[in-house]
Amino acid sequence: MNLKLDFPKGQASLIKKAIQPEINAKHARRSTTSIGIKSTIISVNIKASDASALRASLNGCVSSIILSKNILEV
Repeated sequence: MNLKLDFPKGQASLIKKAIQPEINAKHARRSTTSIGIKSTIISVNIKASDASALRASLNGCVSSIILSKNILEV
């Protein structure tokens, strides 16, 4: 699954830096997640062995992105 999210200028790189440690953590055995950035777009790629693993990885990643975005807006 490939997810692309567009953010205001300057926020994409800050959000990527904030969630990168969580993405790189090796706590999931059934999925792998990678993150990239191009201009103002964050691209998240999740590969999972089953639907449950995909859902868990997607939820974790999206939650981290939302939290980072909310912190930037304070």
